[in-house]
Amino acid sequence: MAKSKKQIKIFLDPIGDTINIWWDYPAKAYISEESDSEDLDVLVKDKEGRIIGFEKIGFFPVEIDPLKYFLKKGEV
Repeated sequence: MAKSKKQIKIFLDPIGDTINIWWDYPAKAYISEESDSEDLDVLVKDKEGRIIGFEKIGFFPVEIDPLKYFLKKGEV
């Protein structure tokens, strides 16, 4: 049986200041757990307990205000 070709998916959330990276389908997410790593905040696992993605909170440097690129003046 041929394996399906998977793609890495990257989601940036400038409002929540997070990045999510998936190497399996996000729809397979079953549970999210806090990570012990200093570099990763949340590990996302499937029903079998395999890690299929992670979330980093506080991704953008403080010098960058990503919201100014997405919101027009007066919106919030």
